[in-house]
Amino acid sequence: MPILLSKTRAQGASVVTTLPAEVARRLSVTPGQELEWIEDGMGGFRVVPHTPETEEALQLHEKIMQKYDSVFRDLAK
Repeated sequence: MPILLSKTRAQGASVVTTLPAEVARRLSVTPGQELEWIEDGMGGFRVVPHTPETEEALQLHEKIMQKYDSVFRDLAK
């Protein structure tokens, strides 16, 4: 797959970009749709279309990560 690029630009106090048409097509993103930016833990982000199911899963994930933080840190050693 070729590298897909987009440029950023200032818009008010935000920085915005456009999605390449191929990315929008693959994600089935439509104009005005919300996107979720999920930190990947390696300095990057995953971008996925927002759905109530994804939101619920991310909230549960955050709750589990907080509850078992010390266990996950020990496992990472």
